Amino acid sequence: MTSSKDSTLSTGARDVSRLRVAVVGIRGIPAKFGGSETAAEEIGWRMAAAGDHVCVYCRRHNSANLEGDFRGMHRIVLPSINTFQLDTMSHSFLASLHILRTNSADVIHFHGVGNGLVLPLFLLSEKRLIVTIDGPDWERPKWGRLARYALRLGAWLAVHFADALIIDNHPARQLFAERYGVDSEYIPYGADIDKPTAKDFLAQLGLQPNSYILFVGALVPDKGPDLLLDAFASVNTDLPLVIVGDSPFFPRYRAELKRKASDDSRVMMLGYVYGDRYRQLLASAYAYVHPLRSDGTSPALLQAMAYGNCVIVNSVPEALSAVGDAALAYRRNDSNDLAAKLQQVIDQPDMAQRLREKAVERVREEYSWERVTEDHRLLFSDVLQGRIARNTRFRLRGGRQ
Repeated sequence: MTSSKDSTLSTGARDVSRLRVAVVGIRGIPAKFGGSETAAEEIGWRMAAAGDHVCVYCRRHNSANLEGDFRGMHRIVLPSINTFQLDTMSHSFLASLHILRTNSADVIHFHGVGNGLVLPLFLLSEKRLIVTIDGPDWERPKWGRLARYALRLGAWLAVHFADALIIDNHPARQLFAERYGVDSEYIPYGADIDKPTAKDFLAQLGLQPNSYILFVGALVPDKGPDLLLDAFASVNTDLPLVIVGDSPFFPRYRAELKRKASDDSRVMMLGYVYGDRYRQLLASAYAYVHPLRSDGTSPALLQAMAYGNCVIVNSVPEALSAVGDAALAYRRNDSNDLAAKLQQVIDQPDMAQRLREKAVERVREEYSWERVTEDHRLLFSDVLQGRIARNTRFRLRGGRQ
């Protein structure tokens, strides 16, 4: 791709040497929930610092205040139907109408394949549409039959209406190429190498550095915390298991997780933890477990690697692609094998140390936020310049393979 630094880009009469981008489909910023929010914040503030106008659409129930800027990005807060099935779609629909009415952006960056359902709203618009997809969401255990159908339809619409697709892992790229005959741009998430030095939050919790097992994720079935709790129950160790995350959904599932945790005095369930406290936990764990049953490229996983964790992952293709040889994998969805792998790294600290070193090196080579941001800027510029034809079976030129 041609760098936007090499020339002034234009689309029609508009100078796009500085981009106008709207981010839709996430809960909002500051990032307080998941990977898409983290990516939107990390990419968005870097783009804003480079002079781009970045507008992030936030959901009212996720926002402490209404409007205003954050880290150079403009926040627009709109309501949504705050239910598991309708939250994202209702908000994305309102955000799309707002963009069309106000002309607030030239490029709309949607996060999540389900947002394909709103793309036909832009059929008569000159807006450029980009959708980030982390995989076949319709296969995730959390969705019912109707939601799975809607997600499949969203994928079909994204393929036919978007100007470009971004996919953060190679297995999902291959799936979309085989199923839909479409190429996509590989842009993964990023991670920060510099570890926090503070440890006051650990002290508050009674935790010692390098002396606990950590999981970070929503307490929903596809994230696999039940697999981890089942495995940990049979691990011979005094190290505590720290679980960070929660969910407003699946009350029975969450209640069962808490019941299992209450039966094991080594388990600590902290709920949501953000900011410096979250980074302290991630930077000081003995091992980080990633038991997701279905995955894209998780920012929490990459950040755990960047901070030099010994990482254990479920053998789903997306996770294996992300970690390479820098993590220990257990048989897919097998809690007994996860228990064995946990016992192995606890009993063999030299192995754990080798995995830590490999994890940091892999992040240095593959997952820089600066590189990820530049890849997004170049793609947005490519689309605006018309090098990627709209509503066709496009083949992106350049970028990472």
